[in-house]
Amino acid sequence: MDTILNIKDIHKSFAANYGRRGRVFGNEYKNVINGLSANLERGSITALVGGNGAGKTSLFNIISGLLRPEAGSVVFNKAESSLDCTLATPHRIASGGVGRMFQGTRVFGELSVIDHLLIQARPAWTERPFNNVLFPVKNRKSGRELKQDIYEAMKEFDEFRELWKDGEKAASSLSYARQRMLSLAGLLVGNYDLLLLDEPSSGLNPGSFDTLYKFLNMMQAGGKTIFLIEHNMNFIKTAVDHCHYMAEGRILFSGTPEEVLEHDEVKQSYLL
Repeated sequence: MDTILNIKDIHKSFAANYGRRGRVFGNEYKNVINGLSANLERGSITALVGGNGAGKTSLFNIISGLLRPEAGSVVFNKAESSLDCTLATPHRIASGGVGRMFQGTRVFGELSVIDHLLIQARPAWTERPFNNVLFPVKNRKSGRELKQDIYEAMKEFDEFRELWKDGEKAASSLSYARQRMLSLAGLLVGNYDLLLLDEPSSGLNPGSFDTLYKFLNMMQAGGKTIFLIEHNMNFIKTAVDHCHYMAEGRILFSGTPEEVLEHDEVKQSYLL
């Protein structure tokens, strides 16, 4: 198996007792992730399922560099090198090729839709600071060129084209569903190798589901790897190649979506 992400023996705990201003009282800690290990195959679409509090989002935060585990490693294997995400900063992980769609919506105040997309476009010169200094004209694209690249990437999707029409509007003025679409569009133009999607189907209308399916299929056809947290079982059965079930801070079993969703524990957890 060509592994793009190797997660090995991750442990993470949080203080159980908090006071005002985040002060911790006592020495009680809750294990959120407890010796979790998993591999992601390059080019696959893999779902992480489990009940609330299972540790799914905490795992994504560790992969993204937003949390530091007490033990273990998360190695992101790029084509030419490897990166231990437990030792890297979030911006280093993102610039290295890991994109993230968070739960809910994340927009920057009054920045326009186009400004959001320009931020995520990740032009190559920003990742090569020495080349940027030595060859600034060669390695730097103009704003017009970047906008054209973004439009070319988005024009295959009806909902993304609609976003483009609203390009000068403040992103915060968009509806919830369209802000979610903006997050997906940002991952598209970011040209990431590994995409972490936290409940991508949440809050979407039926028309947006078609865009989401097309997005996943196009990303996979382009060699991208997708790791997603999801509670919509019908969506998982339709869109996913492989599935992990997480409970008590670790992965209890893995397999195809059909195999995992047939387990009694999963049926009970999701009332299937």
